[in-house]
Amino acid sequence: MSERVRAASAVLSEPPASEEDLRLRLEGKVEFIEVALYRYAPLVDALASRHWLRNLRATPDLLRKVRELEGLLPEVLVHLEQRGNQDGWPRGSRIPSRLRRLRKVRERVFKLLHRKVGMLLLLDEHTPQREALARLESYCLEESPVAPTPDGSFAMHVGSAPEVMRYVYPVLAFMVGSLATVGLMAHQFSMLAAMLFGLLMFFLWPVPAVLMAMWMTRTPGAAWLTPERLVWLAPRGEPSASVRLDSLGDASVQLEHARRGTLRLRGNRGVRLPRLGREKAARLRVWLELFRAPQVRANAARAERPVELVTWPARLRRHGAWTSGQLLMSPRGVSFLPAPEPGAALMKAATGRTLDGRVELAWVLEGLRWQPESELEALLARAVEASGGAAWPSEEVRVAPGVEGAREVHLVRGEEALVGMPGKEERNTVLERLHAWASRVTTR
Repeated sequence: MSERVRAASAVLSEPPASEEDLRLRLEGKVEFIEVALYRYAPLVDALASRHWLRNLRATPDLLRKVRELEGLLPEVLVHLEQRGNQDGWPRGSRIPSRLRRLRKVRERVFKLLHRKVGMLLLLDEHTPQREALARLESYCLEESPVAPTPDGSFAMHVGSAPEVMRYVYPVLAFMVGSLATVGLMAHQFSMLAAMLFGLLMFFLWPVPAVLMAMWMTRTPGAAWLTPERLVWLAPRGEPSASVRLDSLGDASVQLEHARRGTLRLRGNRGVRLPRLGREKAARLRVWLELFRAPQVRANAARAERPVELVTWPARLRRHGAWTSGQLLMSPRGVSFLPAPEPGAALMKAATGRTLDGRVELAWVLEGLRWQPESELEALLARAVEASGGAAWPSEEVRVAPGVEGAREVHLVRGEEALVGMPGKEERNTVLERLHAWASRVTTR
């Protein structure tokens, strides 16, 4: 008998390795798989829960331990599966079923991770799984964002989370109206009619409650903008997020759905702000583009109070020709920005960029009011020069004689004139400021 045949016979005559022997030969790799399964299973449960963030924060060591296992786990899985394919497993061995179970649980973890926080953590198909776990761990260790309070330097608000009570009012009105109708029917008709009507209302009262629940599911969250960050308070218990404004680059703010007003941000965090409404989304986009500029952020951070500004539609007469646009009155004088896009002109003066889409002057000014007065005047001067407008210092502004009581405000400086009608709320402020300017010039 040849040596090869004798060796094969010897192998076939050897008794199959037991489960315990196999565990010893694999030098702890089976135990490693069992520990991994013990760690990954509760992570699946935590991520699948509606309150996944609360659950993960309650067990801060879970993510760290899973992340540490993930560093070696792929190599161990490959080694054990190759060993099983080559030599087979003992009859009745539980190792193959545990390998399959761990594969499924681990796959479930990363599917949940991408579905629930993929955008928030900036995950994509190329993100290593250990890196994804590290980002989730870092996010869970962060303090939960809190809406800025009004006593901060400034915080501009967009959204509807504080308005949730408006969905409760129709239900309360329905209930009060029903009770009042029951009482009226009992007084005017009979107790039987009142009881029948009350019974009908008893079966109908879930209808407004269901409608309220449906309305609330469509309620957008709320965004607060400060000099340093955007805080997104998501609706319906979803995790909130804080995005640093200095992390926003070009094309970091995208209008995803213009009609519904959905914005998508990609900075140190990825955030989707759904259903803000067309106007609110456009306004927030303008603010974000403004505060992406480092100088605008730095100036806003040191501003103690907003600059008092008033603006209204006006016409400029220069060299015998009239030009339509917007007149802006600041503490130091008046500026005129010609149509059609005075907001875009001021936006470019502040940031050096032109934003596609709607840019209202009022939105730009709402953000730039939180600049030091001298900085704001410099921005206005650049916008006026670039757009061919007009800038008059307060000491040179005069009210045209003979029209002091007119509904329109007529301002003149030399041969130039500005004519426009402020709104009812702004008119008194405009007249008081013009009177103060005139008095100051007279006393000199």
